[in-house]
Amino acid sequence: MRRPDAFVGAAIGLGLTLAACMPARVPPRTAYVTPPTATSMSPTVQAPTSTSVANPTGGPVTVTYWEQDSDDADVVLDQLAADFMKANPGIRIERSHYGSEEMGDQFQRASAANRGPVLVRAPNELSGRLSELKIIRPIGDLYGEAFLDGFLQGSLDGVTTKDGVWGVPDNNYYFLMLLYNKQLVKDPIPTDTDAWIAQLKALTDTAKGTYGLVYNLNEPFWLVPWLGGFGGWPLDDQDAPALDTLAMVRALQFAHDLKFVHKVVPPDLNYGSADAMFKEGKAAYIINGDWSLSSYRDAKIDLGIAVLPRISKTSRFPSPMTSGKYWMFSSKTGSQAEIDAAKKFVAFMTSAPAQARWLEMGRLPSNSEVIGSEQVKKDPILQASVAQLVTGRGIPPAPELRCAWEAMRPGLESVMADTAKPEDAANLMQANAEKCVAEMGDRR
Repeated sequence: MRRPDAFVGAAIGLGLTLAACMPARVPPRTAYVTPPTATSMSPTVQAPTSTSVANPTGGPVTVTYWEQDSDDADVVLDQLAADFMKANPGIRIERSHYGSEEMGDQFQRASAANRGPVLVRAPNELSGRLSELKIIRPIGDLYGEAFLDGFLQGSLDGVTTKDGVWGVPDNNYYFLMLLYNKQLVKDPIPTDTDAWIAQLKALTDTAKGTYGLVYNLNEPFWLVPWLGGFGGWPLDDQDAPALDTLAMVRALQFAHDLKFVHKVVPPDLNYGSADAMFKEGKAAYIINGDWSLSSYRDAKIDLGIAVLPRISKTSRFPSPMTSGKYWMFSSKTGSQAEIDAAKKFVAFMTSAPAQARWLEMGRLPSNSEVIGSEQVKKDPILQASVAQLVTGRGIPPAPELRCAWEAMRPGLESVMADTAKPEDAANLMQANAEKCVAEMGDRR
């Protein structure tokens, strides 16, 4: 499969496991989607019609799915489903909406009774829990590699464990970006970190309390892009913690040096203070998530977005973690006709024309064909966002990630307090993460 770097050139030019204990069930909203009228929606997306789906009992095949998303997203889901049914009158789509912390629990209970929907559309982190319970199907059993090659590899990482790939990517969101104030950054954005640090120094005046860069220094989520840029990742391909690595040592040293050697970030900084400094014009750059864009526009910041520069020592791009919505197939319900219909429906919902519809509401695609579309090229903010997205990797869904997070935080804090060497912090991170994994295994 193609790696994210294959798309970077064209584009440029927390995901923890859900808790087992959930609130009492709230009846879901169920939508019985019907074909649209001429005035009810935007132009239709043509659904594929080459594959027939036969229902041995006669009548239409019904595909049920549960989802957790916003109200405006539900409108798009229903519009796309209506397009699909119009082109496939032998298939009926039924959607049920659940709250963010309820769907996994209800799906688990329904699956235990061999009931529930054929599909769920859920955040990627849910795939780890559901795959461990063996109540969703490996995607490799349903689609060939050619189909999966149509998605950004980084998005597939978000539903990949040592046992397989468990979901088909739909939307991407929730990832870190390099944002800047155009009133302060007049020169072109450097393409490597050595040149960028030189620029940050020129933008820093500690006597005036202004800095080149601000971000949440002590939060592991903000360390991960540097870790990826040095060739590492919190978990290995067997879902084991991989924290005592050269990549981690280099990432910690890089973050340390921004503060203590180059002095381009403030000495005391958290999420709130970084956000405030950027809004007050006291910082030229901030590393923050896609969720923050509207607040900076509201603050009247002349906002620009750039790709985090390549790490000079490795020539790799930093790799922010990404999240998103994924289609997962139940292993406990569905006749062969229903599964075939669901496969066809998911292929349509993740096709380039369907994903172009999501761009209209600011959702970024997982389909690689959409990355270089005219729709992206004509919007500088969207183009820059997509360029950063394709360097990212999905938040690992394996439960072991929780142990990695818990172990990374104190190690990062000690390095950023200049009380521990990166090598010692990385070793301690690994030891604590392995202890956590062992204890987690004992509880299973």
